[in-house]
Amino acid sequence: MALPVYLKQQKEASVSVPSETITRKPDEGSEQSYDALESAGQDLIDAVKSGDAKLVAAALRSAFQICDLEPHEEGPHTEET
Repeated sequence: MALPVYLKQQKEASVSVPSETITRKPDEGSEQSYDALESAGQDLIDAVKSGDAKLVAAALRSAFQICDLEPHEEGPHTEET
């Protein structure tokens, strides 16, 4: 009695070898660092030009969140009296 096709011994699977690692260099002209606050400022300018109050509010929220995330020292203005 012959074995069904699905029970016959299959060929061995090939072994994959990792490819060479490619080291990327920064694109030319990208030496400038990204300034998130400047981007939020541009969003605010665009929102004001459009006259859309919701976009202005969103841009202001973004700007305040970015400023709040920047390193800073708390001073006496935040201490409770």
